[in-house]
Amino acid sequence: MSEMQNPHNYRKVGWSMVLVAASLAAIGIVQVWIGPDVLFADDMQRDKTAFFEMCKAGNYMQEGCDMFIQPGNTLYEIPRMTLDDTEESTMAMEEPVAEASQVSAEIVSIPEGSGAPGCEETDECYIPATLNISAGTTVIWENNDAAAHLATSGTPDGGPDGVFDSGMIMGGATYEYEFSETGEFVYYCLVHPWMVGTVVVE
Repeated sequence: MSEMQNPHNYRKVGWSMVLVAASLAAIGIVQVWIGPDVLFADDMQRDKTAFFEMCKAGNYMQEGCDMFIQPGNTLYEIPRMTLDDTEESTMAMEEPVAEASQVSAEIVSIPEGSGAPGCEETDECYIPATLNISAGTTVIWENNDAAAHLATSGTPDGGPDGVFDSGMIMGGATYEYEFSETGEFVYYCLVHPWMVGTVVVE
């Protein structure tokens, strides 16, 4: 009688399959018992578990099962990770957001009609005509006139001194400059030289 026709071998295979089925069922029961918070990396873990059980039952070639019987080798379970653990890890990795530094700014208005002589008589070519600020303050010139104007450091008699120069500020446009050093800064409009203003930085 051949080995495959031996009833004893059929019974051995049958009991092996029963053992495998029982083992897989036990794994499923354990999964249900520990709850849905267990995360598997992928289906490979389940395949490894089934292969391990088949090796124990003797239904695979011995060479393929050597990895499980070598000293020091065992079947490792994927570490459990709960939703709470994930949230705590995410919170721990979050870094505090630095608050944006507040920038101090002052506005100087170039009023309507300042392109015609006469505003210098009431010191209203730039409003305010003299602006007092602290070092680090940004001054914004806002052109509310239809004509283009400039805010150029210097004097009509001495000309530009090179500290700042707005270039042409068209109607409705703005120009800004941060004063980082203390001092008194006189400026004027190159196109309309009667327009003179002063910024005092303390």
